[in-house]
Amino acid sequence: MIDPQDSHSEFSHDQNVGLKLPPWEERDRFGVLNALYLTIKDVLLAPGHFFHRMPTRSGLVQPLLFAMIVGFVSTFISWMYSLVSSSLQIALFGNFPEGNSTLIAFFIFLFSPVLVALGVFVQAAFIHLFLVVLGGGRLGFEGTFRVTAYAEASALLILIPLCGSWLALVWGLVILIIGLYNVHETQPWKAVLAVLAPMFLCFAVVGGSVALWLSKLSF
Repeated sequence: MIDPQDSHSEFSHDQNVGLKLPPWEERDRFGVLNALYLTIKDVLLAPGHFFHRMPTRSGLVQPLLFAMIVGFVSTFISWMYSLVSSSLQIALFGNFPEGNSTLIAFFIFLFSPVLVALGVFVQAAFIHLFLVVLGGGRLGFEGTFRVTAYAEASALLILIPLCGSWLALVWGLVILIIGLYNVHETQPWKAVLAVLAPMFLCFAVVGGSVALWLSKLSF
């Protein structure tokens, strides 16, 4: 009988034996645009296979650069959607939309490389902290960081009209869970908790802050 834990026997993340670099990290072989396309396709459509064979000791720079480029493109798309939405409102109703959503989208796009870089580091740090607490961060922070950075590919799902943002969020979480499970070879429930716990913690802090602020206003 084959032990389910032996499903990773073809590769060894501990020694990076038998593993294969993502196309993005082999741009000399594939070309920049083709490597970017192949990596995005693999992450979105076959995350289990992608992360199962991805080395975990190849550095942080290349996955971070990938995340920054993807973030730059996705925030540009978001800004374009914001401009189109504002133009339609002006054309249909003859008035400018309330708020500064288009301006905000522009500044997010403008500073997206920095924001994405910070976001990846912070998200990876929190996820790995919970993994360590749960005893699932076997291969260290670099493994978690590489998963988090390449999972940024899900942000491009914003291209899908109407529901793209929600799809990007949900599928991004799924990719993170699959990636952590395959890279750290940990139990699935630990990967799920490590991904979702920081979100719940953030919601709890924000909710508590809002509740405290509202309670002060009531006096």
